[in-house]
Amino acid sequence: MFMVNTMACKEICIFHKAKSNGKDRYSNNQKRCQICEIFIKWEGLWCPCCGYMLRTHPRNNKSHKKANSLKNRH
Repeated sequence: MFMVNTMACKEICIFHKAKSNGKDRYSNNQKRCQICEIFIKWEGLWCPCCGYMLRTHPRNNKSHKKANSLKNRH
C-alpha cells in the first residue's frame, strides 16, 4: 500500500486572479501556478489553492532575457 499526494486546483485561486496589462506579467509581481494554470497576485511562494510552488520567472528564453535586462536597469 502506498500514498499518492495529488495536487489539484480547488478553485480558490480564482479570487486572486491577476489581470493582464499586455506587458510582462512577472515584472508586475504576478506569479504563475502550473497546476491551476493561472497567473495570480499573491505575496507567498506557494499557491493558496493547490499548495504548489509558484513560478516567479518566465520559462522561455526571449522573455527571460527581457526580464533580466529590466532587472539590471534598476
